[in-house]
Amino acid sequence: MQIIPVIDVMGGIVVYARGGDRAHYQPLESILTSSCDPFEVITDLRAWHDFKKIYIADLDAICEHNFDSELYSTLHERFPDIEFWLDVGIRTRKDWQTIANIDGIRVVLASETLEDIGLMTEPLIQEQGILSLDYQHGDFLGKSELIQRAENWPKNVIVMNLDYVGSGLGPDYSLLAKVRELAVDSRIVAAGGVRNEEDLAKLAKQNIDATLVASALHKGKISTKVISDF
Repeated sequence: MQIIPVIDVMGGIVVYARGGDRAHYQPLESILTSSCDPFEVITDLRAWHDFKKIYIADLDAICEHNFDSELYSTLHERFPDIEFWLDVGIRTRKDWQTIANIDGIRVVLASETLEDIGLMTEPLIQEQGILSLDYQHGDFLGKSELIQRAENWPKNVIVMNLDYVGSGLGPDYSLLAKVRELAVDSRIVAAGGVRNEEDLAKLAKQNIDATLVASALHKGKISTKVISDF
């Protein structure tokens, strides 16, 4: 099972995400870095462990539809060997085309913001796109057709329960199990709640292919040896 670190960027700095309450996110505090600058945080993460994939959520783009194309392009320039999974709140085909052409970027299509679900049938998205199925307060955030048409899901599907992000509650195993049953050919990526090695082991036993992790890394609850073992 692959472990993918998460970097949430808001107002130009890395913030600590908790419960999807974006208005109250605070600057990142971490044992792995003393910085909140996105590029410095990535550098320090890579000094700690040689991650090959990093998930980045641009919260300003998600909430306000303000793309920071310079930031996205610079990611590949600074870190050409990293594949960045980037959520910028894609809404339309035009949004997707704007971001998909940037080197080193794999575009995340988040159900929370996606309006044009016809994108799911695009061959390039089927092969390279990443679908994020977003949930909060027990509800699915997005168009119900996304859940009903699992045959159109791309190869990578994130199951994101915002209530569990930074909560210390552990992953939403029940939700993950339901989506795992729906997925035919997709890799399932857990998001939200991972606390420690025990949670990672449970996810692996549940046949989860990868997991997004932030708080547990920055609090020192997961070691580089554990990451390597998975």
